[in-house]
Amino acid sequence: MEANPKSVIIDIIGLSAQKAEETLRNQALTAKLLSVANSAKSFPQFSPSTSSGKLLYSIATSVPESIDTFKPFLIEQVAINNIKSAPQLEAAIEYLKKNKKVEQEEFLRFCGVGVEVTTEQIQATVNEILDNDAETIRKLGWENKGLVGNLIGKVKQVHKWGNPNTIKELVEAKLLTILGPKVEGEAQKAKKKEKVTLVEETKKEKLSTCIGRELKSAVNTEEQMKKHLAFTGGKVMTRFPPEPNGYLHIGHAKAMRFSFTMAAENGGHCYLRFDDTNPEKETGEFIENIKRNVAWLGYTPWKITHASEYFPEMYELALELIRRDKAYVDEQPWALIKEQRFNQIDSPYRNTSPEVNLEKFDKMKRGYYAEGEACLRMKIDMKHPNPCMRDPVAYRIKYLPHPHVGDKWCVYPTYDMEHCIVDSIENITHSLCTLEFEIRRDSYYWLVEALDLYKASVWEYSRLNITHVMMSKRKLQALVEGKLVKGWDDPRLPTLNGLKRRGYTSEAINEFVDLVGVTRRGNENIISIKLLEHCIRKDLNERAPRTLAVIEPLSVTIAGLTSPQTISVPRFPQNPEKGSYTVTITSNIFIERSDFHEADDPSFFGLAPGKIVGLKYLPFKIRCVRFEKDNRTGVVSRLDCEVVNDETKPKGVLHWISYEDSVPCEVRLYDYLFLSENPAAIEDWKSDLNPNSLQSIEGALINKDLLDAQHEDKFQFERVGYFSVDYDSTNEKKVFNRVVTLLEGKKKPKA
Repeated sequence: MEANPKSVIIDIIGLSAQKAEETLRNQALTAKLLSVANSAKSFPQFSPSTSSGKLLYSIATSVPESIDTFKPFLIEQVAINNIKSAPQLEAAIEYLKKNKKVEQEEFLRFCGVGVEVTTEQIQATVNEILDNDAETIRKLGWENKGLVGNLIGKVKQVHKWGNPNTIKELVEAKLLTILGPKVEGEAQKAKKKEKVTLVEETKKEKLSTCIGRELKSAVNTEEQMKKHLAFTGGKVMTRFPPEPNGYLHIGHAKAMRFSFTMAAENGGHCYLRFDDTNPEKETGEFIENIKRNVAWLGYTPWKITHASEYFPEMYELALELIRRDKAYVDEQPWALIKEQRFNQIDSPYRNTSPEVNLEKFDKMKRGYYAEGEACLRMKIDMKHPNPCMRDPVAYRIKYLPHPHVGDKWCVYPTYDMEHCIVDSIENITHSLCTLEFEIRRDSYYWLVEALDLYKASVWEYSRLNITHVMMSKRKLQALVEGKLVKGWDDPRLPTLNGLKRRGYTSEAINEFVDLVGVTRRGNENIISIKLLEHCIRKDLNERAPRTLAVIEPLSVTIAGLTSPQTISVPRFPQNPEKGSYTVTITSNIFIERSDFHEADDPSFFGLAPGKIVGLKYLPFKIRCVRFEKDNRTGVVSRLDCEVVNDETKPKGVLHWISYEDSVPCEVRLYDYLFLSENPAAIEDWKSDLNPNSLQSIEGALINKDLLDAQHEDKFQFERVGYFSVDYDSTNEKKVFNRVVTLLEGKKKPKA
């Protein structure tokens, strides 16, 4: 009898029942997980565990397409207990990317299979590292949230295959001997007493720990440091270097905040530098939009520069590289170059003399070659295990005008040529980038050393990933170009333009990236979108004035009311002094359709036949006497109610709006764009799009005073959520975007 899919996913993959239910809604992901799980079960040695489940999930969702044929092999290695941890699986994938054929002994050695790191070895390393850092550890104390994680990371660098739980336990035990036990009250007291000093020390530690993998080529000479310090005066110099080939997203907000605050907190400066070396994809529109994004998030660059402004200097340095026999012109097709780099085969042009290469490079500059006929390559090491060191391209030909410097050039430097050189020219002290660039560290320092240039300190950190959100620029572009969303500022996208249009504030985004922090835990770490939602709720709770509005109105006639009267309602009930607005009490009002049930039940707090409820801000209650239905649709069309003036407390209090005060508007209710928490892990990622990510409702009712609201004005629709005025609004008709619901996981609190 075939096993139940849900049971297989729970028992073999290790997902919770709730996660399994969510997964089953995604047919493509379910098929992958079942295939991997059933393959693993076929091995007699296989014994399901939490760790094996996580590894099998990773194999199902994260193995690159280029090594897809090796999936059965990876499953076997997990099933027979060769691969036991995430680092081993990562190493296995790295090996398979580089090798078309598996040499079993070499593979096992590369993945650390059979390597036993004893507790005694780990203890010795823990003692050495923590004893050396004891003075700094005492200054930071238990209250420093990153202390334990940073120390664990240092130990893991030594013992890559060590048991992570053992490492954690031994680090914490050693910390007890240095700091003593945690005493919550004393820690808080000390924190308050030494607040300013402790913050300063933490910042210095943060700066001093921004040092990546050590390389001999990364060391500056005394003369280089002397010139560098003459320019900087010892100040920290950072840069935020976007490529102007698209719109920034919330991941860039993290990078922006890290670079700008790193400089500001240490008395330094931060450039806004456009890495504009590819005229094919870059436009003036992107450049100007990035400037607006930076300003919106609250940053003022020390200088705004463009890599293209340094093209003359870079060209001269390319000539110098050729003269030193460290670069050559390659006239092979790019596809062949790519294949040779993969197979570690030298180009036939590699040993051309510097004199000939200078002539050819000059011809490239003067337009002698067609696009793709020639390129300049760095002459590094074609046998290097790091593919980035296998003679990367330094210059290529593009017959396109540049959006910033016009048509002066037809040869353009690549990222590998430009980035490190401009960091050097601008005297950057800390070149901060995400972890996927760590592999380029070797070529970065090789080039600046080859040219005897000053070397910045490069430090890589984890990229920002958020649940239910796609961050890949390429995939976001596919959504826009495929008309699956309504442009780059669609409020469902994580672009800064989209978030701003939806109603997110710069303050909420900055608080979010502060809470996420900067770590080196790996690019696979995913932050819950609920943290971002918490930040915007907190911010809008303080700044968004309250108003009564009804999304799906149901007409109510109240008998027993005299002539209309007006009352004043506070914009901020907790702070009435911040303003008020006027509402009219009449016999004809509207309530939310979802606040009425034809039959009552104990868990329902709204209105039902014979039931009494309160109305927000009104001194009386109402009882439903009868209801009518539309003859054609059978849907309830109106209620008849009566006033109740007794002193009993109603079970529920509803929001409402009077006929006299109400004007129609359009409301757009946004939900997550993707159903799964990690859509990037799904091969057919478009199949994970949420068909209900946007619900547009015409005929919602707002108070007429909101007709004066301007684009991006924000309000709390009481009991409904936070809303922002969309750019599609006109003076006659407003359009409101739901920014976020009032309560996590609920569209509306109980009445």
